[in-house]
Amino acid sequence: MNGSRLANGSRVAIIGGGIAGAGLAASLLFNGRARGSALDVRVYESSEPGTTAPPAVLTPECRSRLAALGCRVPPEWRAHELRGMEIISHGHREVLPSAPGGLWVVDGWPQGQGGLALVREVLAGAATAQGARFISRHVERVENQPAAPDAPAAVRKCGPLVVRAQGSGERFHAVALATGAGPSLGDAFFPGFKPAPTVAAVQARLRHATTRLSVAPLARLWLSPLPTVDGLLLLPGAHSVYALAFGASVTPADLCQVLMMAARDGLVEEGFELAALEPTRLPCGPGRTLVAPGQLAVGAAAFGHPLQIGLSETLASCSRAAVALLDAGLDTPALERRYVREGLGELLEDSAAGARSIPWLRRAGSRAPQAFLTARNRGTASGMGGGGVLGLASPTPLALLSAARWAGVRETVSSWVRTTVEPLPATIPTLEPDLYYIVDDDPDQREAMTQLLESTGARVVAFADELALFCAVARRPPTAILLDVVLHWVDGLRLCEGLKQHPLTRDTRVVVMSGLNRPHVRQRALDAGAEAFLPKPVDPERLLRQLMGQVPAPAPVSQPRPDTGLADETGRYAS
Repeated sequence: MNGSRLANGSRVAIIGGGIAGAGLAASLLFNGRARGSALDVRVYESSEPGTTAPPAVLTPECRSRLAALGCRVPPEWRAHELRGMEIISHGHREVLPSAPGGLWVVDGWPQGQGGLALVREVLAGAATAQGARFISRHVERVENQPAAPDAPAAVRKCGPLVVRAQGSGERFHAVALATGAGPSLGDAFFPGFKPAPTVAAVQARLRHATTRLSVAPLARLWLSPLPTVDGLLLLPGAHSVYALAFGASVTPADLCQVLMMAARDGLVEEGFELAALEPTRLPCGPGRTLVAPGQLAVGAAAFGHPLQIGLSETLASCSRAAVALLDAGLDTPALERRYVREGLGELLEDSAAGARSIPWLRRAGSRAPQAFLTARNRGTASGMGGGGVLGLASPTPLALLSAARWAGVRETVSSWVRTTVEPLPATIPTLEPDLYYIVDDDPDQREAMTQLLESTGARVVAFADELALFCAVARRPPTAILLDVVLHWVDGLRLCEGLKQHPLTRDTRVVVMSGLNRPHVRQRALDAGAEAFLPKPVDPERLLRQLMGQVPAPAPVSQPRPDTGLADETGRYAS
């Protein structure tokens, strides 16, 4: 070390080998060489890749930053350019156009890697070419342990920070955390470390039988489609659609249900297949304590918000972290000033505004799309590194927060004095008599009920996968649906609720079936809107009477006898 600066030969560890980790390694070596310092940079990357391969959205600023680090994005990686972003909320839509050549979608999945993996690959290649070493080892903690005065000179000159990884320990002068918004080291990075807060999310890839993307496709943001989902992002990739749902308590079942609703409303193509699905985390605001002597956090571990889909902010934090480490080193006040206050000031402010705008957009309801337009008309982003939401030049997060807050207040006040009138679809398909849908993941059950109904002259469509149900009901309303409770993606009770909440499908008769013959399950089915609950194995005679309308109104839930088991609607008891 030279005072507080990283001197020639200083050792730097980076925890995390993703976009932020590889970008910081490349930026450190590039800026160090410009200052006449050859650094020894080691990148600890996890060997646990996810199952979903997200695409990358590259803005002009992203491409400029990559080029400055010696990274070339091959033209064949560009799947297409986005024409803009469509904002959808409570039946209202607005499109925020993108400048020609503005938003590139980089993607190679499923034939190759996803866009983020491709960009990470070129960044890692640039860093490796400049001397960085990538190590596949999981880091457990970082310890600040200066070497003892009587330690060998080779140990004393290696730095005071010890990185513990899978039983080994190496010394460094500086350590950076670039693990993204996933599980953080917390105090194991340094005492009092407070990274960016996060929100739950679920991501998926949707594959279709045929690829029918337009020349200049739109990305879509659907706001508050469910009470548990703050937003659904639909981003067209090379041969599929990337879907990301976020919210405080969002689950994979929530994403699947929203995708069914999106297909019903024409936002995604019918007949999609979920080729990949996994939970993840998104940054949702700025971190509070990001630096310690020789240590700092970059990228999504430091700040971010769910409407930030580009890489500009992450790459900006990498370049600013590199300069701060080279110039401030072990001096905490100087590192705080150079990196946090001067380097990340605008980015932290933007991340706070972006996170705070989400609940206001929910409150704005149908006014939310217009709030985006209002904020966009207030001007484009200014400053280096800070940008607009959704990869666009505008609106900025601060402008969006102001517009969303005002729209939310107006919507709240308006709701006090108006009667809500639900808009009806332009056309409502006619119910098809003697058409029945069966949704059950048990092939034997599907076959048995199909044969039973067809023996009466009915037409039957059986679904092994429930993801196509909403579309089918909206396009061809059946006489009734026989719906199992335990399905692959979404349980039947949630599907019944979803059907009853939309004007196109709410009048459809639903009979819920389940081997879970419990009073509370039956009551939940009736509360969800089902006209009946039938325990499995289903009594054929009772099923036909129910469908033909010869069964009286449901009786109160029977309580189980203590000695003989549970009663079903027929009064029989299961042993």
